[in-house]
Amino acid sequence: MRTRRLLVPAVLTAALTLTSAVTAHAGNATTDEARVRLTGELIKTSVEHRGDRQWFGVRVGDELVPVSGRSLEHAPPHAQVTLDVRAPQSVVAAAQAGRTLTLRSAGKGPTSHRLDSAGLRAASDGTPATSSSTLGAASTAVATSPEGDPLEVTEVVEAQQASSADYVPATRRITYVEVTPRGMTRAPATTASMTAQVAATDSYWREQSRSELRVGAPTIKAPYTSAFACDSDPMKLWNEAISRTGWAWTDNSSLVLKLPSAAGPSCGYGLGSLGDTPNSPGVLHVSDIAAPVLAHELGHNMSMDHANSLVCPSSSDGRYDTATDWWVGCDEMEYGDSLDIMGPSSPRDLPMLSTPQALQHGLLPPSAAVQAGHGTSSVTLEPLSGLEGTRAAVITDQNTNVKYWVEYRTPTARDSSNPTNQDTGVRVLRTSPWSGSVVLDATPTGALDNHVALAVGRTFASHGSRIKITTVSADAGGAVVQIVNTSQRGAFTVTKAPTITGTRGVGKTLTASKGTWSPTPTSYTYRWKRNGASIYGATRPTYTPTSADAGRRLTVSVAAHRTGYVSKAASSASVGIPIYATNRPYLKGTFRSGQTVTVRAGAWTPTPTSYSYQWYRNNVAITGRTGTTYTLASRDKGTRIHVHVTARRSGYVTGAAISLRSTVAG
Repeated sequence: MRTRRLLVPAVLTAALTLTSAVTAHAGNATTDEARVRLTGELIKTSVEHRGDRQWFGVRVGDELVPVSGRSLEHAPPHAQVTLDVRAPQSVVAAAQAGRTLTLRSAGKGPTSHRLDSAGLRAASDGTPATSSSTLGAASTAVATSPEGDPLEVTEVVEAQQASSADYVPATRRITYVEVTPRGMTRAPATTASMTAQVAATDSYWREQSRSELRVGAPTIKAPYTSAFACDSDPMKLWNEAISRTGWAWTDNSSLVLKLPSAAGPSCGYGLGSLGDTPNSPGVLHVSDIAAPVLAHELGHNMSMDHANSLVCPSSSDGRYDTATDWWVGCDEMEYGDSLDIMGPSSPRDLPMLSTPQALQHGLLPPSAAVQAGHGTSSVTLEPLSGLEGTRAAVITDQNTNVKYWVEYRTPTARDSSNPTNQDTGVRVLRTSPWSGSVVLDATPTGALDNHVALAVGRTFASHGSRIKITTVSADAGGAVVQIVNTSQRGAFTVTKAPTITGTRGVGKTLTASKGTWSPTPTSYTYRWKRNGASIYGATRPTYTPTSADAGRRLTVSVAAHRTGYVSKAASSASVGIPIYATNRPYLKGTFRSGQTVTVRAGAWTPTPTSYSYQWYRNNVAITGRTGTTYTLASRDKGTRIHVHVTARRSGYVTGAAISLRSTVAG
């Protein structure tokens, strides 16, 4: 995290896609299309300033392989990813020449890779080489070497986020190492100063989490000079430290690199990998021995993102034009929330974590917040730094699903820390895709200033003015706020019910139509039912009946969804699935004129209680022949005989099946 703040541009790439920029086809592939497939855990850093570079790596085992690509920006941290990357040009050239590529590595000896054109062609025909292949190993070795660049991602094949869960109270294990980047002069840090920095950080996070998140005393490793300079990919610096220290990616552990203070302008005052839960492992580096920067970067490891400020020219709130960008006219100021540990760092200040992230990550108990529903309500807030009582009001705009958090800050305890002397008082916050939280400006001017608190008598209005918050009173003991929430979700109208089409039978695919709705939903979900009871796992637009459906009636319930509307379900008319012949009927006897032939009903599910029969000659019903036997006549010579069997059971859909056709001897 750097202390510099910039107003960020309103430009952002589209969300994660699974579309490849380059697709290689067998038969016309060229060797510069050689691909390697990497599978592992995505490690990513926070974005220090919008427009700055975000760093990515794929953890394969305990090694970080640096990768690059805008398609990774919105993949969740610690997601299990499968990526196709372009083989580096140095690897391609060595393979074309059939020579050995020898590479330096940081923290290990040099590695040699015998490459050949056959392996290159195999990786260029649309089927990527594996990371364990010679070509794959050489490519990852280039990416982790002092001279190599990150591997360019050409396709995100899969990105699967781990299931989220509440954090487990734990003590975070700290491995601490002093590192001097290449080309810099060592600035030794004492064991006492490193231990004191960690101890102060432990005290801070204990207080923020009711003593459930603790930071243990550091295990200090021997200092070393890095093979990497500050202008290198930080994933390489971290990868080298992992190798040097033997640190392992296990929950509730962090690897801390202490850099010289002179590294701040180029390496950054601090930088950390983002976790997905407070128990996530992580790596970070800091260029100061002060506690605030370590507390901030450990916050990133523990899944907290930055605390920013929303700046609009004439309003306190804005809207999103897409899922990933603020509407024109409003923008985020990085580190714009001075009263938050995830905002700007100074060597002295350790302010409170604001309520959006504290509540979302479970550091504040649910009992600390009041949910303000539709209508008018009055809430008394106690100071956040007081660590007790009601410390937040949470309001949801039912039309947009945007949440607002209201908290009260006083210049006491932790909140006497205030790096930019931002106003204390009642504050309104929300979240955005680019940060952990944004504080909303109560006195908008189009520029960042310190006047974000909602003074007594002033009213905050959300975008759309469906939520209004007024500070009624405020003193050292607490603040009273009035909340007016007029948002109300709309209702769908079904103008045409869903329908089921397709052949009705076991093993035949049925398809559900969505129906017609007003307004048009943005998404639908499906639930198939058998005799009114939901069928486990049947949640797609199509369904293939099984023997369990035989004789039953099926319906499909289609639920419509759209932001700002109450989800609504509509059901189709039922369709019957006939009783099913698991073994078809068959004929028994001698097929010759004058002989009697018998029909056997076969086996059915469910078991019928009665059958009826109709005999056929050359596919034409034989009048009056509806019994279980038939005596062949002379007119049957040379014809084909079969029987149509109808199976019945009370309360079930009637089923039918035919026997095989048999030829009567001439």
